[in-house]
Amino acid sequence: MRSKAVVALLLLSILCLSGVSCEKVLFLIPFPGSSHWLMFKHFIRELTERGHEVTAVTSYKFGEAIDNYTEVLIDPSYPILEKFPISAVYSSQDYQNDFKNLLLYWRLGLETSRYALESANVQKFIKREDQHFDLIVAEQFFQESLLMFAHKFDAPIITISTIGYSDYMDRAMGLLTPWSFVPHMLLDCDDQMSFYQRAYNVLLSTVDYIGRELYYLPQQNKLAMEIFDRFVDHHGPLPTVQSLEKSISAMLVNSHQTLAKPRPSMVGIANIAGAHIKPPKPLPQDLQKFMDEAEHGVIYFSLGAYLQSSLMPLEKRSILLNVFAKLQQRVIWKYESGDLTDVPDNVLIRRWAPQNDILAHKNVILFISHGGLFGTFESMHHGVPTLFIPFFADQPRNAARGVRSGYARKLSFKDITEDSLFENIREMVQNKEYSTRAQEISVIFRDRLVDPMNESIFWMEYVMRNKGARHLKSQAVNLSLVQYLLLDIVASVLVAGVVFEMVLKVCCLCRKQKDTRYKKKQN
Repeated sequence: MRSKAVVALLLLSILCLSGVSCEKVLFLIPFPGSSHWLMFKHFIRELTERGHEVTAVTSYKFGEAIDNYTEVLIDPSYPILEKFPISAVYSSQDYQNDFKNLLLYWRLGLETSRYALESANVQKFIKREDQHFDLIVAEQFFQESLLMFAHKFDAPIITISTIGYSDYMDRAMGLLTPWSFVPHMLLDCDDQMSFYQRAYNVLLSTVDYIGRELYYLPQQNKLAMEIFDRFVDHHGPLPTVQSLEKSISAMLVNSHQTLAKPRPSMVGIANIAGAHIKPPKPLPQDLQKFMDEAEHGVIYFSLGAYLQSSLMPLEKRSILLNVFAKLQQRVIWKYESGDLTDVPDNVLIRRWAPQNDILAHKNVILFISHGGLFGTFESMHHGVPTLFIPFFADQPRNAARGVRSGYARKLSFKDITEDSLFENIREMVQNKEYSTRAQEISVIFRDRLVDPMNESIFWMEYVMRNKGARHLKSQAVNLSLVQYLLLDIVASVLVAGVVFEMVLKVCCLCRKQKDTRYKKKQN
């Protein structure tokens, strides 16, 4: 243990002596989503290994010893499983309504933000006056009130979006999203929308824009003022959450053109999909043996970190087991409980599974997934065809995009029967077009100028080196909608035209009257 500490100290000294600045970074990750946290762990580890000191406001413990790292733990974490029971996700169709989903995001954001800021450990952290940070890294996921930490520590902000793009992210960087070909984040359309799809996109996007500006952000701002006004020794009034959002130096977005169609961008917005994907590690011995000996290939089935297969209705569980028993392939099922009985010989149950390492195995021929973005990018990276069973949030969107890309199929959970599931698996296993297309996508996904993790760390260090990199920020972010769309110019031209026409009419009328008087005088 002592030798490791000596080596770490030696490496840190070398980094600092070689000119690499060792800075202090504060991560704000209040959302209690384990998959979100797992992605952020990769960034934290990378920064600490490069000699930076990292502090994280988080709902999760890191889980292992790591140098240069401090936790501000939200303990206990927000009871998301009580507020949004998994059993309700399996049985409800409420998540199919886009407008309800908007309200759900806002409610979830406001509740988790308040819960985090009122946590005892976070309150103590806010009160401390002996801290300073060179950068704030915040998750771009409906916790805008926590951006007030940037004001407290007078530090620039970088945000990381775990769910891909959204219109409000564009606006924070000085862009207006063109709704004619860029669908709202909740929609599963692509950039070729029908008239009806474009009309619906405009409606949903307008409701989102107005609701966010008039209700959601004011509520986040009210929360920030309530919490930070009591503890922060500031000069003058606190900045608004809206102004802090506009001050974001850079955004790192979990997106890639193979899944999301190209859209207008701005300097400081970077696509970093796959930043969390590392070279595969050796599998546990029993898992390695199970996969190596799979003569007809391996199917991996997982519904992610939040949706637990163990809480699935018994009827659906029975269907899955019956279908898996009919297959020639071996199946690895991430199942979080030990209560599963009558498991077929070709099925291996794991409470936890190293997903990335499994998908990297040469014998994996199909991934059955709920459509979470992290697993979706892992399957694309490793070239594995995917059968999506989406439920809510971005999952239907990711599934639809995968189907359009040609490497995936989609099956609704409520439509799962023995026949439908078996036929979908059989089609994807026997039809080589899916595996061929998945391999083509893998080549494109990996073909990058810069590794996404290295690009992410570059932007963080760049913003710190350049004290916020304000030279990159477009002043379009400060324009009103009227100014951005040149409506004031258009209005001025129209007014000038009307005035000119009126003056012309008056002149013509005066000239006519003058001519009339002259004629009368001549007579």
